[in-house]
Amino acid sequence: MLDQVEKGAPVPDIAEFPTLFRQTCHDLSVAQHRMYGARLVDRLNTLAIDGYRVLERRITGGWERLYQLLARDFPREVRAEPRLFWLCMAIFWLPFFFFILWTPIDPEWTMALLGPDTMLKMEDMYGHGTSPLEAKREEFGSDFFMFAYYIFNNVGIDLRTFASGLLGGVGTIFVLLFNGLMIGAAAGYVNYACNPDTFWPFVAGHSAPELMGIVISGMAGLRLGWALVHPGNYDRRTALVLGGRRALLLITGAALMTAFAAIIEGFWSATPMQSWIKYTFGACMWILVLGYLAFSGRERHAA
Repeated sequence: MLDQVEKGAPVPDIAEFPTLFRQTCHDLSVAQHRMYGARLVDRLNTLAIDGYRVLERRITGGWERLYQLLARDFPREVRAEPRLFWLCMAIFWLPFFFFILWTPIDPEWTMALLGPDTMLKMEDMYGHGTSPLEAKREEFGSDFFMFAYYIFNNVGIDLRTFASGLLGGVGTIFVLLFNGLMIGAAAGYVNYACNPDTFWPFVAGHSAPELMGIVISGMAGLRLGWALVHPGNYDRRTALVLGGRRALLLITGAALMTAFAAIIEGFWSATPMQSWIKYTFGACMWILVLGYLAFSGRERHAA
């Protein structure tokens, strides 16, 4: 069977492979315990190693593994950390909504946070009589280059949020809080001094996977930081390795969500369309993203 698999030939009875692999491992254990001789032990050991490699390659590689990660492992890992999830949600969304609500009352805080250069850029793009679609196409030249920029920029934010967790989680909290402040201040300033009808239809479609990707990358960073701060019964190196495995799953899913958001932002959000269509699409995206995180990968129990 191993020879046929390595050659890429069809194996009709491949379903028996795991059973034969377990039997080989058992035979190897018996041969070693009873000292049946180096020749037999080496032969069984080679079969066991090669069989393990075939099984491992089948389990961990290719599109099937990517599908399992997205459909099962990633949302399960998000749900496995409810306290961490809601902590990151609070760190990001509370300052976001605060600036949106507070800016019309007292815009000085928002202006001080954004600075004159950012405010001018927001007015040029989302001011009255302007079009963010034309401005972005003029800046990037095409939808593809716009998409490529968003991949580079937005996934970079996720990775910085994650890597900052090595500072005991403090760096991740700062980056997550900073993004919540800046994005909320920008949205609040548009509502206060620009034309919201040019801003919200543009961001509605891609906001769900992009912003939730930032939140989950914060979860990954804090998971990494917590492993360093509180290693438990392990030494810090072992705790970092174990915590890093779980954090890697979270940051991989977050980066893929953000990459998906970049596709929408580059090819859908930049397309001229009536506002109600984009709002409807954006609402559907929020429902899909939250439903995906809440329900995807759950086991179906028999009645």
